[in-house]
Amino acid sequence: MRGKVNIINTGDDLERSDLSIDRVVEMATISVRYDDAPYPDNYDHSLKEGDDGYIEPVWRFEEEIEQSVLDRFGISRISI
Repeated sequence: MRGKVNIINTGDDLERSDLSIDRVVEMATISVRYDDAPYPDNYDHSLKEGDDGYIEPVWRFEEEIEQSVLDRFGISRISI
């Protein structure tokens, strides 16, 4: 089965598509992982679990809008 595929690379492409700005923002939203563990200044980040001195990461995930995607479509800065 073949579907209709439109490639959207510019603001002009977006105008000709049936995508809303809300949908583009949804597609440009990514989950970013941050490590909030307290590491000493000289911590060796190449240490693996089980190594002496290894500190377990403390992951925090946040949704962020990838502004470069919006810029490509000529959409002004939007924040969640």
